Amino acid sequence: MLGGVLALLIICSFSASTDLRQQFEKVVNKDVNGNAGQVLLSIGQEFIGIPYVAHTLENENGEQLVCRFDAFDCTTLVENLVALTRSKMLNYTFEQFKEELTKVRYKNGQIEDYASRLHYFTDWAYENEKRGVLKDITKELGGVRTQKKIHFMTTKSELYKGITSKEILGHLRESEQQMNARERYYIPVSNIAAIENHLKDGDIIGITSTIEGLDCNHQGVVKKKGNKAYLFHASSKEMKVVLSEQTLASYVGSAKRNSGIIVIRLNEPNF
Repeated sequence: MLGGVLALLIICSFSASTDLRQQFEKVVNKDVNGNAGQVLLSIGQEFIGIPYVAHTLENENGEQLVCRFDAFDCTTLVENLVALTRSKMLNYTFEQFKEELTKVRYKNGQIEDYASRLHYFTDWAYENEKRGVLKDITKELGGVRTQKKIHFMTTKSELYKGITSKEILGHLRESEQQMNARERYYIPVSNIAAIENHLKDGDIIGITSTIEGLDCNHQGVVKKKGNKAYLFHASSKEMKVVLSEQTLASYVGSAKRNSGIIVIRLNEPNF
């Protein structure tokens, strides 16, 4: 069933000189060794300098799988890196990559409507941990439990063009209620520097928010330099994919809207 859905609901963007399939093959055929996190970070290097473009997943014709390598926001960069890493390590074809990207991005791997997309970082992490792709290690690193209620999308629905009906709004509200019923942990800004030495290349970082109702403001990937961690991410400030010059602790602490981090680590694929 998924293959049939994908055949109907895919938008692929092409760069000026190379089509998407060729770009995919170039990335996954790259000679790289290491664990899943190291492979993810190595693949990420291929996209340094690629433009930051917001709202690339929105479409007037309804929810569809948008697949492109010529522009990213912070979310689509991480989603694509996870899907590309698993494709590399599991020897997936381009068609299998698109199926994997669908599973990474949508609840239960099914494209149904706007609400089926995993909009919140914590929900995305939970659903992908449930299917064995990754693990939330925030608690293990000394994270503290948060009681913060998530409701930003439904209370600020006017900000989201994809919320076009009461049904979609209701589905999003159900997802928020499910998130609020789970135990969730984060590492406060003041504690990040102390745990940077425990982070590894390719760890995925969600930057938690002080904004009412919102779980995370931003996300990216860890690059280690000695015992210090740096953030590889699609930057809305620099308008491209970059490696931050600041340490992770300094980067997160530089904005009042950031309260801390969530740390996600990729599992090794099962062959």
